[in-house]
Amino acid sequence: MRQAVLMRLYKSPEHLQGLGDSSYHSHQLESLQARLAASTPAVSLPDLLSEKIDALNGQPPHPIRTDIGLYLETLSNIKSIPLPAPYRRVNIAVRHYASTCFDEFSQLSQVLTSALLDLMQKPKGYYISGEAPIVLWQSDYLELRIPLAH
Repeated sequence: MRQAVLMRLYKSPEHLQGLGDSSYHSHQLESLQARLAASTPAVSLPDLLSEKIDALNGQPPHPIRTDIGLYLETLSNIKSIPLPAPYRRVNIAVRHYASTCFDEFSQLSQVLTSALLDLMQKPKGYYISGEAPIVLWQSDYLELRIPLAH
């Protein structure tokens, strides 16, 4: 099991300045920087899939939620870290993902569309789970992970 430490914002990612910057993703976690040093800036986008479906059906956009924070690949001691009130721990089960890499966050909509079309046109025994996609800021690229179900 992996974890993320996330804070919910009621804004679309396009209206958030500083995405991908570790200090922005860990705002209010300054006292924990040493223990969170091996983390990856991340956003979880709980409305991304429904927003894409609404747009394809010509429906007006609805308010978007964005969870920003840190993806913790290896830290098992996160349970003992007290978090500031706006943050919460999110357990991320080990699972299969459709993963694709891209260069700039502005490409997210195009990358998501391409990944969804690929998943629908080439069935592989896995289906989109409906859980929130995650974008990780890796060292040289961004990675979109779409959770899949078997």
